[in-house]
Amino acid sequence: MNAPNQSSEFLQTLRNERRALLDLLRQTKFSTLKKGYSHAQVVPHASYAPWLDDTEFRKTYDVVHAHTLVDIYRCHELFMLARQCARTGGAFIEIGVWRGGTAALIGKAAPDNDLHLFDTFEGVAKPDEQYDTLYKGGEHADTSEETVTGLLHRLGLKARIHVGVFPDETLHALPESISFAHIDVDTYRSAKESCEAIWPRLQPGGVIVFDDYGFFGCEGVTQAVEELRAELNGALFVHNLNGHALLLRSCPT
Repeated sequence: MNAPNQSSEFLQTLRNERRALLDLLRQTKFSTLKKGYSHAQVVPHASYAPWLDDTEFRKTYDVVHAHTLVDIYRCHELFMLARQCARTGGAFIEIGVWRGGTAALIGKAAPDNDLHLFDTFEGVAKPDEQYDTLYKGGEHADTSEETVTGLLHRLGLKARIHVGVFPDETLHALPESISFAHIDVDTYRSAKESCEAIWPRLQPGGVIVFDDYGFFGCEGVTQAVEELRAELNGALFVHNLNGHALLLRSCPT
């Protein structure tokens, strides 16, 4: 007669312990690198994990996860957004490719859209002493164009790769019509200048995804996005707690 009650009490104890642990994590703060950009451990209450059931995504992610520093939460968001933006028909863009992991996910999600990849393959570019807190330039240079093309080939994908600093050296290769862009560049100037080049060509309903927005040490990207969302007409801003910032084009300017 007491077994059901004991089981219920045990489960309630586990729930209370889990709640206490999560609350402790949420209250944990980091020392800030830049005034006005506070950091704390972000632990949402939600638990729905659609990436666990998305067979198509998991099949690709299992191949590419060693080629990206982007976690599975952001990878799945890129995959889902690319899948939806494929309906608009514009080209897909990635600025900051590293070893090609997220580029491959984007390509798999929208195989009928042209995919353009921009990178120096010489590491992080355009560090700014005023805004960037950790990056000094040249980080993440452990890659090559051949590494990216090799991964794409394994997955039966094709992309146009443009080597050089964007937009300074490769703006001429940017398509006129864009429906999806992923900016993963780590620094203030690079993030802002990339968006400013892409935004006039972004179709209504299109989206620009900024990596690095929510991360310690990437305060320059956060600064750039905050400025852009105040400056751009027709932009709908979303701060996703997984570390992405989204700028969606809600209407023509």
